[in-house]
Amino acid sequence: MKLSAKQFLKQHEDKTLKLAFVGMSNIGKSFTARRFAGHFDYDLIEVDKLIWERLGHDTMEEFADWQGHPYEDGYAERESLSIEMETHATIKAIEDSNGATILDTTGSVIYVDPALRRRIKEEFYVIHIKAEMSDLERLKWDYFDNPKPLIWGNQYRPKADLTDRENIFECYPRLLMSRAKEYANMADVTVTSKFVLNPNLTEDELLLALKPSR
Repeated sequence: MKLSAKQFLKQHEDKTLKLAFVGMSNIGKSFTARRFAGHFDYDLIEVDKLIWERLGHDTMEEFADWQGHPYEDGYAERESLSIEMETHATIKAIEDSNGATILDTTGSVIYVDPALRRRIKEEFYVIHIKAEMSDLERLKWDYFDNPKPLIWGNQYRPKADLTDRENIFECYPRLLMSRAKEYANMADVTVTSKFVLNPNLTEDELLLALKPSR
């Protein structure tokens, strides 16, 4: 959504601003979305939650266990089904948004239909929380230690001489780089994970950092 800084702040004050957060899993999207929504009284719609509730799961961990890893039997079928469910959940989230709303997208939003991605960009002011190479080590370990469902697409290309975990660590940088451009193409503004996760950052500073530069 193309907005000037003045329009952004006016819609924020009028409680009509719609924001969407995009970026890698475990990069800080949900943390930032919940913080912003709680402080400024926005409705928060978490697409991941809509999906795992549809599956009959109670937690994100159960959703991640269902999704599984790319080296497991049946993963490709579950990956395809996950994208299909994400498409329906995202459409529902958009249609349910009314007034001041934050759409917390999944990391795999870039794999849904291009027309749906355009709709997000047209109806929401899109914020990309960027993963930098300095985040890579943490993200790789979080894949196992803080599991969230992750779509690999064609970026998981295992080597026969590596273990399953080693192949995940080997392929993760490729996944990160392949997604970065797509997130950036959707975004109206980009901020780094280091910025949004700074414990000294205030909500008002966050708001000003998210607004357009002009």
